[in-house]
Amino acid sequence: MPKQTENNVPYEQALALFTTAVETLQTGDFTTARDQFDAVLASLKDEPVLSERSKMYRAICERRLAPVPETGTSPDELYYRAVIESNSGNPSGAIQLLDQALQQTPNSTRILYARASAWALSANAEAAVNDLRQAIAIEPTIRFQAVNDPDFEPIREEPGFIDIIEPTPTGV
Repeated sequence: MPKQTENNVPYEQALALFTTAVETLQTGDFTTARDQFDAVLASLKDEPVLSERSKMYRAICERRLAPVPETGTSPDELYYRAVIESNSGNPSGAIQLLDQALQQTPNSTRILYARASAWALSANAEAAVNDLRQAIAIEPTIRFQAVNDPDFEPIREEPGFIDIIEPTPTGV
């Protein structure tokens, strides 16, 4: 049981800093967030729950700050590097890697889908819909994956995306 009390000022300060750190992490400023989680860890060594959560989020910051390996040019290696770039908040870097992968395997459903996802994260609905349409033409079942994929949230209300997900007679 945490040692928090109503008048535990250090705990309240650490909790406020933790909240700020989580918000910073969500903005993609991983260096600042990591430093803020370090401050939380330094201030409260006897709060196991807050300490463990701070360690977990700090590890996420470290992973996001780790350099993407530059080796490998096979479609699989390019795809995995692109996924890392996209998850790190760099969809344009992911698109560049996926372009290279598609030059080698132009009809790869997973690479087309990943590029559609990266385009969506970049709020480029037209490019996302185009790639998603190609991927679904190759593998129709991925339509259902796209329905629930949070990466498509920025374009979810776009008519082209809706037409792919809920096709009309003139749609996909």
